[in-house]
Amino acid sequence: MKWGVIGAGGIADRRAIPALMKDSENKLVAIYDRTFSVAEKLGKKYSVPFFSNAETMLKSADCDAVYIATPVFCHKTDSLLALSYGKHVLLEKPVALNAKDGAEIVDAFVKAGKFVSVGYMLRFHNLHVKAREIISSGGIGKVNGIRIRFSCWYPRIENAWRQNKEQGGGGVIMDLGVHCLDLAEQLLGEEITLVESFYATQTFDYEVEDGAVIIFKTQSGVLGHIDVNFNVPDNASESKLEIYGDGGYVICNGTLGQEETGELLFLRAPQDGYSAIQNRTTDAPQKFSADGGNLYLKQFRDFAANASAEKHDYFFADRTVRIQRLVDKIYAEK
Repeated sequence: MKWGVIGAGGIADRRAIPALMKDSENKLVAIYDRTFSVAEKLGKKYSVPFFSNAETMLKSADCDAVYIATPVFCHKTDSLLALSYGKHVLLEKPVALNAKDGAEIVDAFVKAGKFVSVGYMLRFHNLHVKAREIISSGGIGKVNGIRIRFSCWYPRIENAWRQNKEQGGGGVIMDLGVHCLDLAEQLLGEEITLVESFYATQTFDYEVEDGAVIIFKTQSGVLGHIDVNFNVPDNASESKLEIYGDGGYVICNGTLGQEETGELLFLRAPQDGYSAIQNRTTDAPQKFSADGGNLYLKQFRDFAANASAEKHDYFFADRTVRIQRLVDKIYAEK
């Protein structure tokens, strides 16, 4: 599959484009960035034609699909522009500034028969895949709770669109929280139906939130808790994902991020009767290690396979809109 890129700085240059360059099944053929110097620099870096006008790139570049990594407020315009030239689109997350715009994007692609998906690459992590297998096979019994902690250090940066509400739609919830909500549904295999949140700007002076607690409930009654922060130092930001059931647990340490790292601990410990002693001595959990694969490469390959299929699967695209609807509700209720 031949790819063009719209929005070549940031995550595109750090992760997405290098992944494409490693893959014989996908090929980078053109780059657009609105800043000519950025487009020129990256075009030369990756030895492909570069453009500072998106429509010019779409008209002249022989690409099948477009990877869009522009700020969130551009997602709807950029994706529909790519669609007007008959391109499949992989959008960076979140899908759009709000669920209404996200639904319009997905509906337009479905109607046109072109594939669209959104870059929630954490579902491709081998340990998250393993966690889903354990949970769905009943390995920890009936799931009753899930906790996710995801944080980083993101101080004020001049002209950073993620710190501007009009451009990014929100702060840490829009950036990290959406990842956690999407992953929770992926692991549990069911939808989140109720959501509430406390959030605030605690440490920095930008206008969006830098810390949040999200609580939720799923269709079957699983209770969830998410902590996301922009105000925890990177060296102290140890991500953790815990899923508990009435027969054990799955715990993933260090798996939330842009690389396939970390470990998974699985303990099956069903219990019949009540013990007043409350003895916490258990067998050692099974340990599974990360493969160290490239999450973005896995994502591109999965996208290419779906885009090439006779019938596209829009399940994950629809879920991104549903996740955005939950986020819209959180922001509307403050």
